[in-house]
Parts: sequence; structure tokens; C-alpha cells
Amino acid sequence: MMLRTFSPGSLWRYVFAGSALGAVAPLTTLYLLASPGDPWSGFHQFTSDPLLFATAALPAATGYLAYQIGWRTLQLRQRIHELEHRRRELQEVASRDPLTGIGNRLAMEQALQARMAKVNKTSTAVLAIDLDRFKFVNDTMGHDTGDSLLIALTQRLKQVLGGRGEIYRLGGDEFVILLDGCATPQAVEPYCLDLAREASTPFELAQGRVATGLSIGVTFVEEEDDSIGQVLKRADLALYRAKADFGSAHTFYEPLMAAEDLRMFEIERDLGRALSEGEFFLEYQPIIGIKSGKVRSLEALLRWRHPSLGVISPEVFVPLAERSGMILAIGKWVVQKACSEAVKWPAPVGVGVNVSGDQFKDRGFVAYILGCLDDSGLAPGRLTIEVTEAVFSVDIQLVRESLAQLRAAGVRVALDDFGTGFSSINNLKVFPLDQLKIDRSFAREMLETTRDARLVDLIRLLSETFQIDTTIEGIETRPQLDFVRALGIEEAQGFLISRPVAADMVPDLLTPDRNLFAVAS
Repeated sequence: MMLRTFSPGSLWRYVFAGSALGAVAPLTTLYLLASPGDPWSGFHQFTSDPLLFATAALPAATGYLAYQIGWRTLQLRQRIHELEHRRRELQEVASRDPLTGIGNRLAMEQALQARMAKVNKTSTAVLAIDLDRFKFVNDTMGHDTGDSLLIALTQRLKQVLGGRGEIYRLGGDEFVILLDGCATPQAVEPYCLDLAREASTPFELAQGRVATGLSIGVTFVEEEDDSIGQVLKRADLALYRAKADFGSAHTFYEPLMAAEDLRMFEIERDLGRALSEGEFFLEYQPIIGIKSGKVRSLEALLRWRHPSLGVISPEVFVPLAERSGMILAIGKWVVQKACSEAVKWPAPVGVGVNVSGDQFKDRGFVAYILGCLDDSGLAPGRLTIEVTEAVFSVDIQLVRESLAQLRAAGVRVALDDFGTGFSSINNLKVFPLDQLKIDRSFAREMLETTRDARLVDLIRLLSETFQIDTTIEGIETRPQLDFVRALGIEEAQGFLISRPVAADMVPDLLTPDRNLFAVAS
């Protein structure tokens, strides 16, 4: 004989059915027995006979009560099941990245904490991953392209891991991979190479073709680790060193990284909020006419006043901003700020703004510059966009078109640090320029070596040939100023003339009787 089994849900249904039957059957049975031939007579007899009615009502009431208890219990059980299901859904949502579908920071921290609780916890490698040039992709191609890139990258990384590791997205372009069974750099190295190779293969997205790469910082869970913060900090320091090696590299954490790299890591981290917190400001260094000593223009120089580290040199933070992509937003702020401050000066002198190659990759950058001029009311001829020869390595056609658009609108273009590149003469011929600024290194050496003196004179002749204004940077002594004046160079800039000054000091430099450093004819 085969015994029938019931699921809990089915069993409850049978119990309820039995309870309902227990409530109805006694009443029905006694009612029919009371008068099988005459229902109306039976109904009267049934309801008028207390003993007969009680005999049927007692089991009926008991059955009905059992039915109600069972039904309420089932409803409560279903509600508990729904709440548990909802709790699991919310937990799943809370631990999943909505864009890529992989685990998020919460899930990563839980997984890492679980591994650290194991007896043999030193067999786990932690890879901190950052997508190179992601901010640039977002800023120039749009956030939809950035999202598509992250989704495609996640799929590639998962294929490389093939179930041998777990990948999590912490936010933006930051990922963490946990690799079990990897206790040495030799065990992790093949994974790093495979991950980097997959990421460096261009992505064919609906919005266009995108080329990028990965920077990877690697550390291992150590026996003395008692918090996930310790592990992640080491991985972040290794990642910072990998990014400092021009990106698309992987670096293993070493204890020696913890000093200077930690400071630089904190500086780069704080860069992200410096703009919104209003920590950037501009100083201005004048350029004078050598014969008159009058200010002809001022170069806007970016400064950062860090709340705890004080004023940080641009030589320190600008390369970090360029590498992270933050230079785009910072550069726009500089243009807007310089225009809005220059228009208030008491004399209509020019203002120069330094622009990097990455800024020209932003297709809307030229329009932004012209918009700043319109908004501020500054005449286009008073603004000079200063570029170095490094800008020509970006996209020659793009840079040429951008500079041509600016000049057509009346904006001046200067080539800064001239003489330090490898294609200087060709750049003078190909690109539209108004001003050429001779690099400060020539000013330092021109009185010491005949070669540098002749090079300065040659650059002056080239400028005259191409009808470009010439300025020499780095003038720090009177003999240097006398020498370049004798060569026929018209403009100079340097500490001898004036150090950079705060914005509120500029009007003092522009008074009619102010002569910074005139050289008599």
C-alpha cells in the first residue's frame, strides 16, 4: 500500500476542508433526520427542539472555530513567508550593484570579513582595480557611454576569473577582486596580466569605440589583520603606485609605500572635493613690456589651499588631476574664474590661462571658453589660451581645429615652454599662434653658454619670421633682462619683475604710474 504524502500547504488545505465540513455536516445531517419528507416541517422541528438543535450546534461551533483558527494561522504563515521573501529581496538589492549586477561595497566587506575569520586567512589576495581614463570618457562621451563601458568591462573581468574569484564594484570605476588560494605574487601575477589584457582591448559600444586600461593594486590578507580597513588601505596604496606608473600597470604592496605614497594618495583623494569646497584660487604673474616696464598681460596660475596641508604646489597636484581626469572640471573653473576676475581690472590688459591636452579632447571645451567670455563680458582679445607642445601629441587635427575656432572668435593662442619639445619649428608653421613663450631653462643658461644664447636669438628670429610675439620666461636677474632686451625680445616674465600675486593685488600693478622694471633704450 502506497502512503500519500502532503506538502505543508496541501496539508493545511485538507485541515481547513475538514474543519469546514465539521461545521456544516452536523447541522445538515440532523436537519434531514428531523423530517426527511417535509423540509419545511423538518426545519420548524429542528429549530424548535432545543436538544436536537444543541446536539447539532455544538460540533458545528467546534468545527467553525477550528476552521477560523486554521484560516488565521494560514494567513499569518503566508504573511511571514511574504515578509521573509521581501527581506531577502531587500538584502539582495542592498548588496548588489544596480548597474552591473555584481556585488557592491557592502557585499565585498562581508565577503572579506568572512575570509578574515577563517583559520587559514592568508591565502586570499585582494585586488583593488581602477579603470584608466574613465572620468575622461564620462566627461567627453557622456554618462551613458561610461555606464556601457562599466557593464562591458564587468563581463570581461568575470570571464577572466571564470569562477575562480569574486568581483565587486565599489562605485564609479572602482572594483575589488577577491582571489582565494593565492598567497604569493607568483600566484596572482597571471590573473593581473589576463585582466589587464582584456581591459586594454578596445570596447565596441553603441556610442562608439572606447580604448582604456586597468591599474591594479594587490595585497594579501595577513595574519595580524584585524580589520578590513587595514587590508583595503594597503590595496589602495598599491593601486596608487600603479596609477603613478602612468596607469595600465599592476603593483604589489610593499611596506615602503606607506610613507610618501600615503601622503600623495591622500592629496589625490582630497582633490575630488577641493573644487566643490572652494579650496582652489588663482594668483597672477605679470608679463611686462621690457622697454616700458608696464604690464601687458597676466598669467593666471592655479593654487590649492588644502585645509590641513596648506598651499600645495601645482607641480604636485596638477599631474594627479590630469591622471585622474579631474583636470577637465578644474580647467573649466580656471577659465571661468580668470574671465570673471580680469573683467574687473582697472586696465584692459590680457589674461593667460594654461590649458592641457586632455581639455581639448572635450568636444565642448571651445564652446565653454566662448561661453565664459559671453557670461563675464570679457573681450575675446584679452584672453590668451596657453598650451605646451605636449598638447600636439593628443590629436593634431582636433587641436588645430580647436585653436582655429578660438582665434576666429578673437581669442589669442600662446605656445608655452617653447624649445623643450622635438617639433617646435613645425608647430610654428602648422598651428595658429599669436605668442611664443621661451622656456625658463634658456634664461638660466643663456649667460653661461654661447649655445643657449644663440638658441634664444634663433627663437626670436623664428618668431619674427612667423609674425608671432615673443616672451621669455624665468627672468630672475638684471643681467638676464639686459641681455634679452639687447636681443630685441619685447616681453619678459619672471621673479625679477614680479612674483605671482593674489587677485586683489592685481589692480595695484595696473595703476598708470606703476613701472615694474623698465630698461632704458
